[in-house]
Amino acid sequence: MDNKTFFENIRRKANTALSKIFDKVEEVSKTSALKLKISNFRGKIKEYKTEIGEFIVSNKKKFSDFPEIIEIIDKIKLLEDQIETKKEQINKLQEKEKNEVEVEEDENTSSL
Repeated sequence: MDNKTFFENIRRKANTALSKIFDKVEEVSKTSALKLKISNFRGKIKEYKTEIGEFIVSNKKKFSDFPEIIEIIDKIKLLEDQIETKKEQINKLQEKEKNEVEVEEDENTSSL
């Protein structure tokens, strides 16, 4: 086999391999694009469900005939109250930390 035939075989094999790689990349790319679209659709569905939920919570009286809904709304209210309590605790801790730092700074500057 001469060099020309040898290199021609290598070129053919490389082209075949590259073709397979490009096909696989294209397949993965298309699959990824479709998965991204599915994810976007799911996100949109979640947004709409949230919108429905917010509407129901805002119009609790209209849904008083549905005890299941009222029970869920009450659970949401309880969680919101707990969030507020935790926020207040955070504020108190931050205020305490701030006061401690100020006292420490006063002590450090008074010793100068």
